[in-house]
Amino acid sequence: MNPWKTSIIIPCYRAAGTLRKAVQSALTGAPADTELLLVDDGSPDETGALCDQLAAGDPRIRALHRPNGGAGAARNTGLDAARGDWVLFLDADDELLPGLWEALERLPVTDEGMILFGLRRASTGEDVTPAPLAEGRYAGLAALQSRLSALLFDTGLLAAPYPKLFRRSTIGTLRFDQSLKINEDVLFNILFLQKTTAIYCLCGVYYKQNDLEAGSLSRSLRGDLLDAEAVTRPALEALLLQNGLDPAPYLHTSRVRACLNQYGLLTGCRGTIPLGQRRALFARILADSDARAALTDRLRRDPNRLLAIPYRIGVTCRWPGFLAAYTLAKQRFL
Repeated sequence: MNPWKTSIIIPCYRAAGTLRKAVQSALTGAPADTELLLVDDGSPDETGALCDQLAAGDPRIRALHRPNGGAGAARNTGLDAARGDWVLFLDADDELLPGLWEALERLPVTDEGMILFGLRRASTGEDVTPAPLAEGRYAGLAALQSRLSALLFDTGLLAAPYPKLFRRSTIGTLRFDQSLKINEDVLFNILFLQKTTAIYCLCGVYYKQNDLEAGSLSRSLRGDLLDAEAVTRPALEALLLQNGLDPAPYLHTSRVRACLNQYGLLTGCRGTIPLGQRRALFARILADSDARAALTDRLRRDPNRLLAIPYRIGVTCRWPGFLAAYTLAKQRFL
């Protein structure tokens, strides 16, 4: 009996150009009892028909169709249908890299609720792994030591729905919060980690994140990062306290990073956020003294010193209206 019987869940929306490659990567070398759930999230193009076509050609594949509800809702549909002992989430424009199934075969199966491994980012070619942690079992977050902050905030390996396997029995009735448009995956992971006692870290790189598209978070303008962080903060605090950790430094990092990321989107991405909303967002960022200090330091080290002058003035003088007007006017040049 295969102890690593896995349900791979792929949310599919406007994915006709990438889905075949994702499916091929997921099933190459996979055990015969692997199941692949393609969840068509009400896609208006030929994605749904492609899901049906792929399912008709391989008994390991099932096509599921639902009204459009977002990636979290599609993952929930997959979880409701999953039969495997483990669950792996794969985005329709990403790929599994060779070696994962062989690595799992070598592992002893004990009580781990999560198997964490590395990913490769297409945008930079960078391999991101749990290293310098040694490969092995870690009982609780405290066992991850000084690497925990990096796994949560820098690499995001613990925050994203990938690259990892979840034990399905530990997931139980936990589902992605469909009311959230962002950070629903972060909240899911935090709540899952509250339910598991151990994590097994693999140092191999078995997931490729194709993050080059304009729709990725770092390349699309949105104004809800601060609110999303506020929603996940209580769950993160509860998780840290549960593991005997002081939540203060982690919550500080979470809050400041949300401010920096929102600032980066407002100043570097083209989009339709109007002047009033921009001003309100900049005001919230500048009202946070820790975020303001981090921005001041970042702008001081900016190699494009002349181009950074308007931002330095706006941050130093705490002029959200100036920053809002300047970034809106700069839209035409992005």
